[in-house]
Amino acid sequence: MMALLHWKFGPNWMEAASAQTVLVVDDRKDVAVTLAEMCRACGFDAEVAEDGVGMLGLLQRHRPSCVIVDVMMPDQDGYEAMKDIARFDPSLPVMLVTGHGDVWLQMGVTLGRAQGLTAVHTATKPVRVHAVRAFLETVASR
Repeated sequence: MMALLHWKFGPNWMEAASAQTVLVVDDRKDVAVTLAEMCRACGFDAEVAEDGVGMLGLLQRHRPSCVIVDVMMPDQDGYEAMKDIARFDPSLPVMLVTGHGDVWLQMGVTLGRAQGLTAVHTATKPVRVHAVRAFLETVASR
């Protein structure tokens, strides 16, 4: 995958990341692991949580640079997770992901802003590496 990213994005695609950490939250472990691998391929460290409870612990332990969170999860959905993220650090960039349509993503952006989050991005599942890379580039440039 590294060679593919080097070919697709050029030789310096990884420099800006400098080991920042991404927290990936998705109840489907296969999706969370794939997203984490994409983040690592872009030069970021990545931690995975399968629910909101796990997310809170990792937020406090790792103080990530950003969070990628699924909208549709049992127990605590992505909207509720955004409330916790906003309480933790409202300037923390969030990328909401879902395979259930743009309406859910637009609603998430509106709710995130209402909760005080300053940077809410979106991507439709299956999430493409270029969407993750674009999000991480904005995080690295902050």
